Amino acid sequence: MADLKKNFQEAILAPSRPVSLDFARNKGFRIIDVRSPGEFQQGTIPGAVNIPLFDDDERGVIGTLYRHAGHGEAVSKGFELVESNLATLVESFQPYRGETIVIFCARGGMRSRSVVNLLERYGYSVFQLEGGYKKYRHEILARLESFAPKLIVLHGLTGCGKTRILQELDNSIDLEDLARHRSSLFGAIDREPRNQRAFESHLVQALESLGPEPYFIEGESRKIGRVFIPGPLAMAMKHGVLVLVKCSLETRVKRIIADYPVEDEKTLEQIETILNSLRQKMGNQAVNTMCSNLRQGRLEELVRQLLVDYYDRRYGNCMSDYSYSLEISSENISQAARRLQEFRIFR
Repeated sequence: MADLKKNFQEAILAPSRPVSLDFARNKGFRIIDVRSPGEFQQGTIPGAVNIPLFDDDERGVIGTLYRHAGHGEAVSKGFELVESNLATLVESFQPYRGETIVIFCARGGMRSRSVVNLLERYGYSVFQLEGGYKKYRHEILARLESFAPKLIVLHGLTGCGKTRILQELDNSIDLEDLARHRSSLFGAIDREPRNQRAFESHLVQALESLGPEPYFIEGESRKIGRVFIPGPLAMAMKHGVLVLVKCSLETRVKRIIADYPVEDEKTLEQIETILNSLRQKMGNQAVNTMCSNLRQGRLEELVRQLLVDYYDRRYGNCMSDYSYSLEISSENISQAARRLQEFRIFR
């Protein structure tokens, strides 16, 4: 343990070997975030593993010391906190011993540098990420601030299969999948919606695999669940080439039932809570009927009522104001996707 402490003391002061994120990804290096769990939860680099140097409470203590007592006191306290858990910290990296590791913290500073140099002393192949999460986040925002591509925007009533079509198209951007939310009242059921930073990170990652413009995208409001579409992209959607997707009510009902399976009591209760939130907009009698259909397993009746009396009335009028360059049937998803690919060729 004495050698471990000595190695960590030396690691704090030693220089590190910084590498860029592009270099790390191209080489297939393992990316590890040593920030606190709270920082990691707020936003990280997609695919990164969290092995925190400090927990949230410890980070709070160090931050308070830094603000009120200065850098030296904060560093001393940080060393004191880490010292008692050094063996556990080093052990946490054992699963990645056979890989080349890239470590990052908030700014590419002391936290990541000390861990990099400590691991080097134990035979790891390890680098520090240049600039840390702050630099990465700056690059994400800069990318999105300039992203306003040519788009082919799919519009259509709820359940017509726009997302299913996107999944069969090359050069498509599935915002709902990136947000982990279906952009409806029931959009978070059986999903864990991403926060804004995570959404933006995964969006930029998705853009890297796209080919030439125009891209296919689904028409959305500015907000999907708890995240907002970046302004330039939202404006590009507004000025894109619009396509209207249509299919029968019965097909829409079947697709909604397939997309929102009610398989347990928890899901049933979630749906019932959302239905009850519609009492002011739809009236007590309508909501009572829907809740009864839900409890009795009459899902087709429930979904049909929701579509006709709520969603279609809410979105139908808005959609009628748009000017569409193409109308297609989505009764057959694959045929609809092929038609759109042909349409794109001539744009």
